Amino acid sequence: MKKIFLLLAVMLVSLASFSQNMKAFISHKAYCTDKMQPYIEFTFIVGGNSVRYALNDHQKYEADVDVRVDVAQGDMIVKTLHYILASEELADTAGILPDFADVKNLPVPNGDFFLNFYLTDLNQDSMQLKYIDRIVLNFPEDKISSSRISLFEDMRAPESTDLHVKYGFALPPSYYNYIPESQYTLPFAIEIYNTKHVLGANKPMYAKCFVEHAENKLVAMPNSVITKRLTTDDVVLVLDQFNVFKLPSGNYNTVVELYDDNDSLLLVNKVFFQRSNPSVQLDLTSYDDVVIDGSFVSTMTDRKKLEDDVKCLYPIATNVEREFFDNRMKYVEDNQLQRYFYAFWLARNPNNPEAAWKNYEKLVAMVQERFGSKQVKGYRTDRGRVYLQYGQPNEIMEVPSDPTTVPYEIWHYYYLDDQSNVKFVFYDPSLVGNDYELLHSNKYGEPHDTSWKMKLVKKIQPQTDIYETDPDSYYGGDINGNWRYH
Repeated sequence: MKKIFLLLAVMLVSLASFSQNMKAFISHKAYCTDKMQPYIEFTFIVGGNSVRYALNDHQKYEADVDVRVDVAQGDMIVKTLHYILASEELADTAGILPDFADVKNLPVPNGDFFLNFYLTDLNQDSMQLKYIDRIVLNFPEDKISSSRISLFEDMRAPESTDLHVKYGFALPPSYYNYIPESQYTLPFAIEIYNTKHVLGANKPMYAKCFVEHAENKLVAMPNSVITKRLTTDDVVLVLDQFNVFKLPSGNYNTVVELYDDNDSLLLVNKVFFQRSNPSVQLDLTSYDDVVIDGSFVSTMTDRKKLEDDVKCLYPIATNVEREFFDNRMKYVEDNQLQRYFYAFWLARNPNNPEAAWKNYEKLVAMVQERFGSKQVKGYRTDRGRVYLQYGQPNEIMEVPSDPTTVPYEIWHYYYLDDQSNVKFVFYDPSLVGNDYELLHSNKYGEPHDTSWKMKLVKKIQPQTDIYETDPDSYYGGDINGNWRYH
C-alpha cells in the first residue's frame, strides 16, 4: 500500500492550475443575505508569472484577464459574472511578478447549478482557461441553514492595502484548506440563517465548535472545544479561532454544531482541512496511566502477534498514530504497546473496547481473504485500506478486460463523511497479482490525479503531455461512462 501523505485537497473548494502557461485559483462559496437572498462569493487569483504584461496608457506594465462565469442549469444560463481582472501597474516585469486577485458576489436563486469558468489573457487571446464545477444553493425560508465554514490564514485588524476584509477583520482565506507548520492559529467563520424566523426573536442558543480527526471523527483537541453563546437573528455570525500550535500533521474537520437552549441539535456543518506539523509526535507518556489489568489486552503477550494487531489499525488510525506504527513501535516495551493498543480502542468505544476490537478483527480477516496474499497483508493494500477506513462501497465496477485499459475498478460511495458521490479508482499497472493500486479519488484528502484516465490507457496511448487528461476514443472502451454512472 502506498503511504498516504498529506495532499492538497484540490476538490475541497476548487483549485485550477489549468495549463502549462496561465495558472489561476478559483474559490466559490454560497452565502445568504438577511433577506434570504442567496448569492455566490467568487475569489480569483491569477499567477503573476503565468500571464503576459503589456504597456498601458500610463506607460506602465499591466496584465488583464477577462473573467466570465456562466451559472447554468442544463442548457440554460441563469446568471453570468463577467468583468476584467487587472493586475497592479508595474514599472518593469523583471523578476518574480506578484499574483493578483479579486472577490466578487453574484446573486443566484436557490438551486443546483453548474459553474462554467472562462479566463482569457487579453494580452494573448489564445490563452484561455476553461473549468467546470458544481454548486448547490439551499437556503429555505422556513428552515435554519448556514453557509459553508470558511477557514483563514490569519485574523487581524485590517489595513488599507488588505484585499480580504470581512466582518471587520483582515481575513486572508486558507485557499487550499492546508494549514502549514508556520501557522499557529486557525480562524474560522460560518454564517447561520433564519434562526429568528424559526425559533423566535431574541431566543438563546449556542454553538459548539471543535476539531475532529477526519478518519474516525474523534475530537482532536478536547481542551480546545469552543462554546459560543448566541441569540437568534436573521443572520448569526460565528467567528473565532483555534490554537493549532500542537495539532499534529493529519487530516481533520472543523466542526460547528448549533443547539437551542434545550440542548437540541439544530444544525451541523463541517469542513475538511489538512495540517502539516511534523515536529509534533505521539506522546507515549500520555498512556502511562492506562490500566490494562484484567482487560482483554492483558492476555496479548505474544510480541509478534501484538505488533501485527497494532499494525492492522493503520487504516483507521490518525496520521500521528500511523507515524508511531511506522517508526517507533518496535522500540517500545511490551507493556507500553499493550497500553497503547487498549487506549486506542477505549477512545473509540469506552463502553466495550474489546467488542470494538473483535468486530474490526473480523473485517481485517475478510479484507485479507479478498485483497491480501502471502506477500502483502490485506490491510496494507490500497483496496483493503479504503475498505477498512470507509466501509463497504455501495457499488463496485470491475473492469478486468477492457481492450483499451489496464485492469481497473471504480468504487462508488453514495455518501461518505459529509461528501456525496465519492469514488475511488484502483488499477493494476503491472497486470499481475491482486494488489490494485489507488490511482485517483474525489474524496477529500485522498490522492487526486487529473491524468488518471491517461494512466489507464497507457498500453495503447502513452502520455506525452503531462497536462493531457482525456484519452482518445477507442472502440470497446468507456472510461468516462464507467466513472459517470458508477
